[in-house]
Amino acid sequence: MECFRTKARDSIMGTKIKNFIMTLYFLIGAVIYIFIYGAIVLVVGFIIRLFSKKAAKRFVINQVVIFGRMAFKLLGIKVYKFGDIPPVDENFLVVANHQSALDIPMILGFCAPVAFIAKKELGKLPGINWYLKYLGSVLIDRGNIRQTAVALKEVVKKMKSGTHFVIFPEGTRSRDGKMLPFKPRSLELAFRNGIKVLPVSIWGNHKILKKKSLVVHRTPAGIKIHDLVDPKEFQNEEEFRLYVENVIKNGVKEIERRLDNEESKG
Repeated sequence: MECFRTKARDSIMGTKIKNFIMTLYFLIGAVIYIFIYGAIVLVVGFIIRLFSKKAAKRFVINQVVIFGRMAFKLLGIKVYKFGDIPPVDENFLVVANHQSALDIPMILGFCAPVAFIAKKELGKLPGINWYLKYLGSVLIDRGNIRQTAVALKEVVKKMKSGTHFVIFPEGTRSRDGKMLPFKPRSLELAFRNGIKVLPVSIWGNHKILKKKSLVVHRTPAGIKIHDLVDPKEFQNEEEFRLYVENVIKNGVKEIERRLDNEESKG
């Protein structure tokens, strides 16, 4: 019995050490990639911009996509992708459930290089603010109602001109992966302006990087891209929102089942 307990303690200790090493690796890698490699990318982008603005933006955006995928690859995390973005020329709003800080690189790398409606504080962080600017993100001062209204008008303007944005209608990250109800009127921006929504379901990121924790756990994750949803097919924002919420919720359950099957095969 004592031998069994000793082995169990050693196993737990081994897991903690492995998680600590992975976390340290993740943090150091994030700093190197965002601040050092990110700076190099933007310098190269600036040089290309001297000859072609479109080519420069295309180059930087492509690097953002690579960053999103590498965030998982370098951690040795397998990401299962289900579905693809429909081949359409019109703009859309990506709507996803929220499980972890890793949701952002996952969407950037496996869905689309989208812009963010972010807190103004992020605009003060070197490295991160560079990418926010290139992606066309809009910064909001949540305590300033007037500034927020102006910022949302800018979001609509950018969306109509071709910029894709992403929002997380739950309003916060889920601790256990289960979806929280969407905030009332969270899709009003899309509904009022007739902008189609691209529902995206995410599962597994809450296990890799838990809320309010920097400890990284190596476990698979998945993302499912659904069909576009047209707000013009619904009577009001609530009906539209509940439909999108249900699509994403069912997608989360599907990914969970499919990942369980994949892991059982392995």
